[in-house]
Amino acid sequence: MSQPLLLLEVYCPNCQAALTHGQQVILGAHLVATHQDGEICLSALFGDDQVQTDLAMGDGDVATFTCPSCERSLMVETPCKLCGGPLASVNLASGETMEFCGRRGCRGHALGGFGDVDEMTDLLNRMFKIPHD
Repeated sequence: MSQPLLLLEVYCPNCQAALTHGQQVILGAHLVATHQDGEICLSALFGDDQVQTDLAMGDGDVATFTCPSCERSLMVETPCKLCGGPLASVNLASGETMEFCGRRGCRGHALGGFGDVDEMTDLLNRMFKIPHD
């Protein structure tokens, strides 16, 4: 039997509005280089890097994100540990947080906070209900 896909139910840390709709996380986006504003849809499946947007966004372009409900920023002060780009933070239904990089093509993300591998493993074990120490 295969492992179920991990569908991330995420919420705005400011107003607690649901950001997951079906299998997509819908956010407001601002492209830094071109000053374009619009909507971006990220896959809500953990590990799936699919992005849908009408914005002209190339590989390496940087975006900042906002909540579409309250329009407040989802960005945090800590830079991405992989590329130095800006990180956004959302809340998970489990009560944890998830940070992800705003640079297109960067795989920098962290469940449970800023890239701590032990915290990520512990959170995934709890989400999949895998017994652990």
